[in-house]
Amino acid sequence: MSAACKKLINTVEQCVDENLEGLVAVNPGLQLLEGLRVVVRTDVGPNVVGAGKVSLLSGGGSGHEPAHAGYVGPGMLTAAVAGSVFASPPPYSILAGIKAVSAPGSGTIGLSLTPCSIPGSGPSFHIADDEMELGLGVHGEAGVKRTKLVSAKEAVKMMIDHMTNSSNCTHLPVKEGDRVACMINNLGGTSMLELNIIAKEAIELLERRGVLVERAYCGTYITSLEMAGISITLLHLDDTLRRCLDAPTTAPAWPHPLLPPGTLTRQTPVRMPRENIQAQVTKTGPKMATIGSAEASLIFDCLKLAGERLVAAESQLNELDRESGDGDCGSTMARGAQGILTSLGSKDSPNLPVSCPGDLALTLASAAEDTMGGSSGGLYSLFFTAASASLQTKVSPDAYCEALKAGIQTMMKYGGAEPGDRTMLDPLHSASQAWSVALSSHTPLEAFRLAVEAAEKSAEETAKMKAQAGRASYVSADHLKNPDPGARAVAVWFRAVLEALSS
Repeated sequence: MSAACKKLINTVEQCVDENLEGLVAVNPGLQLLEGLRVVVRTDVGPNVVGAGKVSLLSGGGSGHEPAHAGYVGPGMLTAAVAGSVFASPPPYSILAGIKAVSAPGSGTIGLSLTPCSIPGSGPSFHIADDEMELGLGVHGEAGVKRTKLVSAKEAVKMMIDHMTNSSNCTHLPVKEGDRVACMINNLGGTSMLELNIIAKEAIELLERRGVLVERAYCGTYITSLEMAGISITLLHLDDTLRRCLDAPTTAPAWPHPLLPPGTLTRQTPVRMPRENIQAQVTKTGPKMATIGSAEASLIFDCLKLAGERLVAAESQLNELDRESGDGDCGSTMARGAQGILTSLGSKDSPNLPVSCPGDLALTLASAAEDTMGGSSGGLYSLFFTAASASLQTKVSPDAYCEALKAGIQTMMKYGGAEPGDRTMLDPLHSASQAWSVALSSHTPLEAFRLAVEAAEKSAEETAKMKAQAGRASYVSADHLKNPDPGARAVAVWFRAVLEALSS
């Protein structure tokens, strides 16, 4: 295992979900929507949606935390841990140099994956790629032991077990019924994603042991330059100490975890049922136009074939994306397509609203957000949401063309790209123009065929365009020799829809 792969996570597949679980555990004024990677305020129903308001805190960015995060809690370690008991053996038992009133009954233990270094110098010590060190100091002072790299859950148990072990002369007694504050600190080189996962595991472990975690903090408080690692601090609380932690301060970086309105102590929140939000959003929505069974069957076929073609094109699109990005465009599109295919159901009993194109467009918008992710997922979500508005009262070839145009305009407005910028917008715009003209003089199917051909031609022409938007705009034009992967993906699903309609 290389040093670049050393992360305090449990599994790659669950790290985003567990990161979000940690976020809401630290900030129980937030809740996760059941079945979604979406965090909302606990009062979003009555105070926001119920009042007809729209509120957006943030979006996206797993792995870029705290950028794009709705709650950011960087701060500084203050008197809450002054004089804390550390896991390091003497003479490092007390944090030297701090002249402050110490908080009684607090303890801190650190864990490092990589060494720290003084600017201009190399690493102050060496840790093997498959090792971690327990109990080291913030200046690189030796810890109590080194172990092989373990999961986040195992690491947290190791840390808290050592901190609270009565056989250690520096231990912190923590028993069932105790009230504590828990601080998860970034030693400098640990991502917010990892910190939230550690927070989740620490709070869950303490709560399983009957400890009342009345305050929790997670962020960057005291660092050791770029050391990849974390420290966990536990502080015994009483009402006075808790009020001190909550007291107003002009220190700009001291965090105040978000609690539900009217509450004084934190509790790990349960997940908010998705229906709580959906019911309030849809109960006053317009009744949308529907289509007959034959046309609904065609739409089912279009979705199925388009999804299958995008899944099959994953490697090809990823290869195109390596020119300008991280090589995941195909995987992003395939993930979204597979999500739709999984939800599609059977032709005789579809699970998606194929008989109501407007409602289907909204469903596809949600799918793009939920399963596709990334910037492409956000743009496709905008696209389908806007397209839905054109299909509310009527469904016809002209309405579909108008829906395409509405989706493009919304993508341009919020995405910032324009035709000619070497993005997926280029084939969409070319198809829209060709379709609009052809509908006046051709059959609907022939008009759509011309739109598809225009999209395919435009997608290939992006190879000669100068990138003006998206990640490719940061790359030298000398390195961009092939079509834009997002544009090629549009051509792939457009062609699949045409083939399904023509069969």
